[in-house]
Amino acid sequence: MKYIIIVLAFLAMSCNNQAEDAHAHNEDGSHVGEEIPRLSHTIWTDKTELFVEFPALIVGNGSKFAAHFTVLDNHQPVREGSVTVSLIKDGKGIRNMVDAPSSPGIFSPAIQPKEAGNYQLVFELTTPEYSDKISINDVVVYASTDEAIEALGKEEDDGSISFLKEQAWKIDFQTAPVVSGKIYDVINTSGVWMPSPGSTKSLAAKSNGVVDFKVNNLTEGTAV
Repeated sequence: MKYIIIVLAFLAMSCNNQAEDAHAHNEDGSHVGEEIPRLSHTIWTDKTELFVEFPALIVGNGSKFAAHFTVLDNHQPVREGSVTVSLIKDGKGIRNMVDAPSSPGIFSPAIQPKEAGNYQLVFELTTPEYSDKISINDVVVYASTDEAIEALGKEEDDGSISFLKEQAWKIDFQTAPVVSGKIYDVINTSGVWMPSPGSTKSLAAKSNGVVDFKVNNLTEGTAV
């Protein structure tokens, strides 16, 4: 009988642990295993293109940025310099600086938001050649992972083909902001202008003589 009671008690404890594991939560209250949505932005200045990827900003979570900087003059990655990222609200905020790229063109600063709300995200780039400042407005810091997923949705494979900045830097390739305008296709070729079928008529003269046209500016193709 004692053995039966011990076995039953052990089974009850196991079931209880499994139930707790099934509903385990992260420190921010979200469910364990939930993937934080990722965001990306592309911004241009007169000197620099910034393409940055980062997980949604969540209170208490450290977020690491993959900030890709391209020099517009030569379409090459920024190879030297420092980057400071700041998260600002009502004139106050937090910042972090990295004094070198983690790889050519890519800087990886990180910040840990302390309060939910709308912020301005600012990147300050300093290189031996020049300095630049790039701002992203209305960046949201979410109170929890669940709130971020509800607002942004879950990561899904949409079948798109990625083209990395690391690939673009190796070839003659550059992005630019989308603008509204006309697109003209020009094909360089050679040829002979010919009248279209049905636009010419042949008349047979029934007698000898000279035809006198009373038009001063008669040119080939003019109707008479």
